[in-house]
Amino acid sequence: MFPPRPHTQDVLTQDGKPIVAKVPHLNGDYLPDTVCQAVSLLGGLDKAIRPGDYVLIKPNFNCSYALPLSTDRAFLAAAIELLQDTGARVTVGELSGRADWPTDKVVNNLKIMSVLNRYGVKFVNFEHDEWIPMEVKGHYWESFRVPRTIYEADKRVYLANMRCHSSARFSASLKLSVGWIDLQDRDLLHQDRDKTEAMVAELNLGWQPNLVLMDGRRSTVGWAGRGEYVYPNVVLASGNMVAIDTEAVKILRQYPAKNKIGGPIQKLEQLKVAQEHGLGSMDYVLIEASANTRTVQEDISDPAAKW
Repeated sequence: MFPPRPHTQDVLTQDGKPIVAKVPHLNGDYLPDTVCQAVSLLGGLDKAIRPGDYVLIKPNFNCSYALPLSTDRAFLAAAIELLQDTGARVTVGELSGRADWPTDKVVNNLKIMSVLNRYGVKFVNFEHDEWIPMEVKGHYWESFRVPRTIYEADKRVYLANMRCHSSARFSASLKLSVGWIDLQDRDLLHQDRDKTEAMVAELNLGWQPNLVLMDGRRSTVGWAGRGEYVYPNVVLASGNMVAIDTEAVKILRQYPAKNKIGGPIQKLEQLKVAQEHGLGSMDYVLIEASANTRTVQEDISDPAAKW
């Protein structure tokens, strides 16, 4: 039985509180610049990722549907560029869900390999990885099996979407954890729907990300997590899962719809249980950038413009 990895300290903070960066992204904006600006608002990537670090990117390739159900190719490319420019050694790993199984089919449908090949990035299909049993101290989990590749990574970067969800109320960074447990353990999440949200939160007890990048350009707010699109047109970044997911829920609440994210935000079980386990905080500093709403000459002194 393998122990949890050492708790990841959130170094992207201000006055002792986690930072959530929020950058508008409007049609025509250059996505790598938006992502770079969000990370710059956190204080810079070098606080969390160093040259030579082996970084595992955990995207969301649960199914073959486009954003917000799956990570967008352009968003993945922007994250890879950011990390490689820092000198990190990047790998991408994922395991799709039963509804659109197998993973290779989903990755092919989403046309992911062309992006990874362009940057020379390896893809690890967790289906074929070595699965190791990991012990955790949760209320609902004592252990579950995880892929060795993500367990042994130096650093982890999550690429999250934001949308409502039928059984977990919402899907953002905390719920990315479902993509690194095997299918038998996933089945346990659905045996008692009253426990699903708390069980999802506790899947993050084995390790925590060094950085979360969230693509909030397009979303859905119906209770099932599908249906008509809404367009928040933002990119979020943080070193704290609970903080960034809290902000995502606040954004989704701006769009009236029949869903399960109403009521006191502190009572949403994913956030509540994760905070109780010390996995993050709903008390954070929000740093917002201004939207690009007029024509300006490019400022080459701006780090985002250089990237």
